[in-house]
Amino acid sequence: MIMDNGVNHKNVRVRYAPSPTGFLHIGNAQSALFNYLFARHFNGTMVLRIEDTDTKRNVPHGEESQKDNLKWLGIDWDEGPDKPNPKYAPYRQSERTAIYSKYVEKLLKEGIAYKDYTTEDELKEMRDVQRANGEAPHYDGRWYGRSIEDQKKAAASGLKPSVRLHLPSHHTYAWDDIAKGHVSFDSDNMGGDFIIQKSNGIPTYNFAVVVDDHLMDITHVLRGDDHIANTPKQIAIYEALGWTHPNFCHISLIYNPKTRKKLSKRDKDTLQFISEYKRQGYLSDAIFNFIAFLAGLRLVKMKFFRKMN
Repeated sequence: MIMDNGVNHKNVRVRYAPSPTGFLHIGNAQSALFNYLFARHFNGTMVLRIEDTDTKRNVPHGEESQKDNLKWLGIDWDEGPDKPNPKYAPYRQSERTAIYSKYVEKLLKEGIAYKDYTTEDELKEMRDVQRANGEAPHYDGRWYGRSIEDQKKAAASGLKPSVRLHLPSHHTYAWDDIAKGHVSFDSDNMGGDFIIQKSNGIPTYNFAVVVDDHLMDITHVLRGDDHIANTPKQIAIYEALGWTHPNFCHISLIYNPKTRKKLSKRDKDTLQFISEYKRQGYLSDAIFNFIAFLAGLRLVKMKFFRKMN
């Protein structure tokens, strides 16, 4: 259900941010529906943002398919690539790389982030040793605080660095989740300093999401609870950049009954895909109602249930 408790009703802005690596399935649609109804409930704004930086996994017409099937379900957005607000555009991450680089450079300049020239073989060896010692695999910080001379030598050898965010020791990252209540993580149990920019210059998911959500004035991040482990890293980035993080709400996932795993856009179980329900003649209202039921949205204000009747 949509919860009023603890929600600041003023200027609510939410986003649905699919990646065009596959087609719209029930799990994606649940997230989109939750954001759509939340925005409508609080007279807010729903933003459609396309997270398309993983070019190797993007599928042809993935973005168009997502949009078409959302519209078929009756889920529309207020801002997006096709409805740009000049204050927040562009809405495709592939068109925002210069923005991300600007903030990576800021953190590098301030010494909060650093270049890491560790090779894949070195990372594998590091993790193997840690596992052999009964430790959870983590980055050991070997390039944190290294001299300019060391960096120049590594660069001269042809190595291209990733950029990592330095985490303070014994620091708690916590938030009051709208659905889960109080959640906290210790920085010492987060896998060490993590990458915010890959060696090819592309930002990682967590970094790009934080920059976009902040610059787009997103007030509430509503998503599946498989993202809970991402949230402390995102809060760490917010803190590093001196920004206030939005409200978080992590909702239960819909699982594939055959595999008992969360639905994936690349699963072969085609009946999970919205396009298949559409092709087989299901009414969009029925699927809208079904997804709302699975998502526990039965107690939304009755005015939203025009789709249900």
